[in-house]
Amino acid sequence: PFALVVPATFYSVFQTAEDAYVRWPFGSALRLVRFLGLMAALFLPGVYVAISGYHHEMIPTDLLVAMTGSRERVPFPTVVEMLTMDIAFELIREAGVRIPGTVGTMLGIVGALILGQAAVAANIVSPIVIIVVAMTAIGSFSIANYSFSLSIRYLRFGYTLLGAFLGFYGMVLGVFLHVSLLANMRSFGVPYLAPAAPEGRTGPDLLLRGPAWKQEVRPGDVDPLKERRQPPVSRGWLPRRRKGGRDAGR
Repeated sequence: PFALVVPATFYSVFQTAEDAYVRWPFGSALRLVRFLGLMAALFLPGVYVAISGYHHEMIPTDLLVAMTGSRERVPFPTVVEMLTMDIAFELIREAGVRIPGTVGTMLGIVGALILGQAAVAANIVSPIVIIVVAMTAIGSFSIANYSFSLSIRYLRFGYTLLGAFLGFYGMVLGVFLHVSLLANMRSFGVPYLAPAAPEGRTGPDLLLRGPAWKQEVRPGDVDPLKERRQPPVSRGWLPRRRKGGRDAGR
């Protein structure tokens, strides 16, 4: 059976059922890893293109020399290398999905390895571009929601172009427009960035997961009939005091 859970917010795409089955520090660590994967999948190609094209002073000297040496025989600019390998990887990934069985998985792994090695050997792209594309792909795989992952995979092309034309200034402009669009979006009447925006409320189960005894209030963005999901003191095995001052268990 299938079900659609609505409304969907930005923070809900980082939450999975597995987060509730492990202790809260591990659940918070998993969500943090997913968030870092989102940042890598969305910004890493654009950051590399912006740094290599405009902001050389931000790269250590030894790393800059290594990057320049690896690109010495490559005839294309960095943005062309990045877009070419991104498009090639998307083609391999889509082909692997359409081919049934284990052949599709084998095609994705072997095809990416062979294509990357052949592109570097033919001096079409530099080895650092292969590393950046691989880290971007791994970051996109860490996103739990498939529809959200699709949007991130294609938005990174826009950030790559902005980084190629305007450097970090273009990427900051893209982030501003992107956040403005998200702030104006609604899912079944609920703001997409709720409850952090526009109300500015946070809780122990927003981006990071808090301990269970702190999660006593339901999310306010869906306007629940009862705000509390459990008693104020959820540890019911502890004795409570009556109004007369005696313990409830006596």
